[in-house]
Amino acid sequence: MVNSPRLGGRPRRSGVVMEDPREGIVSAAAELFAAQGFHATRMSQIAQASGLRQSSIYYWFRSKDEILREIMEQNRVSLTAARRLVEEDAPAAVRLYIVLYQDVVQMCSAPLDFFDLEEAAHDQPDVFDDFHADYGELVDRLRTLVDEGVRDGTLEPVEAVTFVRTALSVNEGLQHRFHAGGAGAGVHDLADSAAWTSVRSVLADVREMDAIRSAARAGVAGFTASPGLASPRPPVGR
Repeated sequence: MVNSPRLGGRPRRSGVVMEDPREGIVSAAAELFAAQGFHATRMSQIAQASGLRQSSIYYWFRSKDEILREIMEQNRVSLTAARRLVEEDAPAAVRLYIVLYQDVVQMCSAPLDFFDLEEAAHDQPDVFDDFHADYGELVDRLRTLVDEGVRDGTLEPVEAVTFVRTALSVNEGLQHRFHAGGAGAGVHDLADSAAWTSVRSVLADVREMDAIRSAARAGVAGFTASPGLASPRPPVGR
């Protein structure tokens, strides 16, 4: 019989009670996987780190593999957005803005700093074998958007892959500061700033930036990367 998750109480992270037990479990597991490796981490350690009894954790996840899949799925939000938006009819600059925006939101909302996840993927390629493939696909799909914008004249002629990798590096740096507690801004402020800065840097006519940002706010007719994921919500201003 499956034990009730309430038997172990609510998960705790850094002394703070987590409202969502799944979130607490995934967060604790992500940190343990990065620190000591996937294979060396036991479910009992994850339970202890998340503030649950070992019997309770199985209510939410049957194995470490399920937890790892949850972590990897959270890391695919921006890729999912890119996959869908490549096929949309909106201007390439608008679609590029949305994916870069969602990328920051996804990484800041993830249970683990992207750099820690990247290190874990490097050290444990057999476990995180999808990580590098997903990243490569994200770069390629963003390159497609940039190339499209260059062809239709809305974006300056740039070397697309170099620009994409630079834009993603900006996002990764911002999420690192956010996870470290030194970002000085909320998730959506950071996401808006990153997308604005990157897209504007390659826009052929910067006077179009306000219109592009407004269209991105609407999320291309209510676009969401996955069920339950909010459309971009840049703050009012600028």
